[in-house]
Amino acid sequence: MAHEERKDFNAMLHNSKDMPKMQVITDRKSIEKYGGDRMYFAPPLDYDRVMKRIPRGQLTTVGAIRAHFARQNQADFTEPITAGIFVSIAAWASEQRDTEKTPYWRTLKANGELNAKYPGGVETQKARLESEGHTVLARGRKTLRYYVKDYEKALADLDRLDAPGSAGDRQ
Repeated sequence: MAHEERKDFNAMLHNSKDMPKMQVITDRKSIEKYGGDRMYFAPPLDYDRVMKRIPRGQLTTVGAIRAHFARQNQADFTEPITAGIFVSIAAWASEQRDTEKTPYWRTLKANGELNAKYPGGVETQKARLESEGHTVLARGRKTLRYYVKDYEKALADLDRLDAPGSAGDRQ
């Protein structure tokens, strides 16, 4: 994202547009890729709500959140492009708030990769994750990418965390 300092991410977070919604897709390649034709669109605030429930020491991925929403809404998959955008909006909105922070650094990209689009980039996310006991590894020769070592062992059970009466450690 560009010019983050000029944007009101909390307004974006609360702008659900026409979501949630379900759309049936007809593109054969997409149906094969995602395993079905029922595509769910979750509003940005739903991503923030799930991200807030990830306890200290645990992690999730954008893909795990998407799969969680698909299960909850009897969809084959959740739309991937808006998911990435909405996770970033949730992160930046949290940085703009004085209260009710979202521990966005606990939400990783695919394969446990850190997200350079979060506030402060990978350096800030790396420092926060390491302060919670995770090990972050650099991979690559020309372009370094950062990953949480054994991230799979720390993945939160989103279905359990989202159950009525459950509460994740908010910070």
